[in-house]
Amino acid sequence: MNLFRSEQHARNWNEWNEELCWTLHPVVWWVETFGMSIFRNRARPDFMTWLAGEEGAEAMTQLRARVSG
Repeated sequence: MNLFRSEQHARNWNEWNEELCWTLHPVVWWVETFGMSIFRNRARPDFMTWLAGEEGAEAMTQLRARVSG
């Protein structure tokens, strides 16, 4: 992950890809995203089972909603 001090600096980067502009968010947004239950539960020994269950499905739905819009 690259951290830029502003969107303008990111867009001026020589490796800028316009198709990835949806990834430009403040650090706080990324902290909140990676603090979601789907990421907090990755270390569970039963993560795949948890993910396939009701709680995991809800966590995935919340993650999809967050990154899509």
